[in-house]
Amino acid sequence: MKVFESSFTKDELEPLIEVIQNGEIGFGPNVSVLEKEFKECSNYRYNIATNSASAASFMIFAYLKSKYGQCDVYTPSLAFASPAWSARHFGHNLILVDINNELLFDCKDYRTKRIVSPNKKVVMPILYGGVSKINNWNLIGDEIVVTDSAHCTTPTINSDFCFFSFHPYKAICTSDGGMISTNIKEASNYFASYRNFGRENIKGSYDITQDGFKFYMNNLNATLGLISLKKQNKLKKIRKNNFLKFKNVLPHDENSSYYFATRICDNANDLIEQYKLSRHYPMLHKTKYFNSLKSLKNTEKLYNKIINLPLHTTIDENLYNSWSWR
Repeated sequence: MKVFESSFTKDELEPLIEVIQNGEIGFGPNVSVLEKEFKECSNYRYNIATNSASAASFMIFAYLKSKYGQCDVYTPSLAFASPAWSARHFGHNLILVDINNELLFDCKDYRTKRIVSPNKKVVMPILYGGVSKINNWNLIGDEIVVTDSAHCTTPTINSDFCFFSFHPYKAICTSDGGMISTNIKEASNYFASYRNFGRENIKGSYDITQDGFKFYMNNLNATLGLISLKKQNKLKKIRKNNFLKFKNVLPHDENSSYYFATRICDNANDLIEQYKLSRHYPMLHKTKYFNSLKSLKNTEKLYNKIINLPLHTTIDENLYNSWSWR
């Protein structure tokens, strides 16, 4: 919680104290308030709060399976594991695609890998580093788009479903939480029930009417999210200012959340060791679980040159001041 505590005043944290004092720390009223207010970020009609982005992606692929059966799901190998795992868990056909030079979903490679089958086509781009869109976004036109917007709170890419993460270092931070955003009413109803064990309330009790699990966001995290949401723009300016201190990094757009800055350089391994940095993700197609014999040339060419530079508000100024980043 270091980032949260260092970024907010005691007065701003008063709603959190109130929730703790009144004991409403389970599913509670601020969950609905956060869903309503988050609409201004997502620009989607329906927003369903969850206990993590992983839970959000899990429910999306559960819905797609129930609606369309097995789908062909295309997503980059440079990605977090749980969304890809969720697709595979529900029996979808997972196809890992290459990235472009900005480390984003490569539409050309997708078109090359696209297979002929009766399955519905699903593409899952990742807004890596916090960018809100992907340049040269050129699909066939018959796809369902599921955007992994865990790094960005204000995506501008057109999607059927977006899911978000409110990790403590993200632009909107809670101890743990996420969100699904969509304009599809049927899907929103499915998610709202799924996150609460598949329940349908009936006269003081409930019936179980569909698949479901404990994926709802609690009132405590919803309150943290609301507090953070109110200061998002101010903190985003700080992140952007931190971003501008770095040189030779991949570009961000005007709606980026500036989650981190990324540099591509030949001496990445030395700098990562020196400054205790990371590459954020492994290549999924090279992991034991997702192992694929197929090569993703650009992903493999760039991977060992990637450095992700933190932009959150408590970062050590010594990193910015080092000659290595000027």
